[in-house]
Amino acid sequence: MASTMSSIVASVWDTDKVYLGSRSLSSIIFIGVACALLIRSFIYVRLACTSHSVLLLNYNQRFRLAYSTTLRHVPGPWYAKFTDRGLKANDVAGNRWYYVQALHKKYGSIVRIAPEEVAISDPKVVSKVHALGTEFRKRQQPGTPFNIFSISDPKAHRTRQRFYAKAFSDETLKASTEPAVRQLVETAVAGIKQDATETKDRIADVYKWCMLFGSDVAFHVIYGNSHTNGLMATHKSTDEVIMGAYLQRMIAWAQFCFPVFLLGRWLSPISPTLHSIFRVEKKYADFWEEGQRQRDIAAKTVFVQNTKYSKNDGVFSVSDEVKLSDVDIAHDITTFLGAGGEPVGASLVFLIWQVLGMPDLQRELEAEVAAITEPLTDATLSQLPILNAIIYETLRLYGGGVTQMPRYAPTATDLGGYIIPPGTAVVTHTGALHRNPAAWDDPET
Repeated sequence: MASTMSSIVASVWDTDKVYLGSRSLSSIIFIGVACALLIRSFIYVRLACTSHSVLLLNYNQRFRLAYSTTLRHVPGPWYAKFTDRGLKANDVAGNRWYYVQALHKKYGSIVRIAPEEVAISDPKVVSKVHALGTEFRKRQQPGTPFNIFSISDPKAHRTRQRFYAKAFSDETLKASTEPAVRQLVETAVAGIKQDATETKDRIADVYKWCMLFGSDVAFHVIYGNSHTNGLMATHKSTDEVIMGAYLQRMIAWAQFCFPVFLLGRWLSPISPTLHSIFRVEKKYADFWEEGQRQRDIAAKTVFVQNTKYSKNDGVFSVSDEVKLSDVDIAHDITTFLGAGGEPVGASLVFLIWQVLGMPDLQRELEAEVAAITEPLTDATLSQLPILNAIIYETLRLYGGGVTQMPRYAPTATDLGGYIIPPGTAVVTHTGALHRNPAAWDDPET
């Protein structure tokens, strides 16, 4: 048997059929195993060296960012020079707004919050970063679809702005939405009263109705039929309104600690809580599938009225220069529903909470509104000083639009006396901006 095996082995590499004995065959096997172990050891050594090299390069880069760039002069917590873990941890906890707000209070209106990220709240600096024609550009963030809010090309963004300009003009919004908003208000108030009547303790979930109301207003602006297809009419939950926030939290976990993110996804089938954190894309995918179906009904939106439609390429045209495809519109619709509904609902919740906590102000507001006659119109309500002051102060202190809106420095730029290197993320913190003592008297009240 050994002789037969030896002949087979020998025939593979020797055309003269040099037969090997069993001892020679064992030696060859031994040499082969030794070579395999040697190669494996070499690979391990190379991997170890590569890993150490990567670590050394990583640490070298961290120290370079910490001390060798002009960002070293920007105030902030010491660990922000080396890592963004502090920021990401607060993203995971849903606490970023309060975390950055506390840093602004401690370090001032320009704060380094990560190795390559600064937060700003100085009005002049904010104006410079977000002014028309600014050189600071957006970048598409992880997990965000390509839409009007993520486009970084100014020309493409202007095209979308021009396409939607008429639908979002003050004149169009007042004419098309004022009666509908009045009816949606009545629906929400009736729902709050019904909840209070049907519960044992006469308690109503005002948060729920405000969030659904805000979403239905956005729905009506886009489709014009929120009375029959809106969230209040179809008895949906608030999860439909804040789904984007859930998705951002899941992405934050992936960026903060990827092994924990993978573990959470693996365990999600046995835990509804973990499923709601680490499998959000399941719900979001259903919502996005609905968004894809909106491609087929894009012609029903108010945006495409008085436009020309090409069936061949699915493009709606306002003019030869201003045109969008049905897919582009579908992506923007999903964004408008999220960005238009949640901030309206959240701001309304804070407004009611603030007014109810100030009985004297509540009586003054009720007396002011009771003094005007029906019908209540936008023109009439805009003349009420107390009502409008409350609305503006609510938006200043508790405005629903708290997105960081990062912009990236194109070149070395002076912001508030600090040189910001190119590629640095600059985020505007609206909470600190609207509470800046240099811009507001008694800013916290």
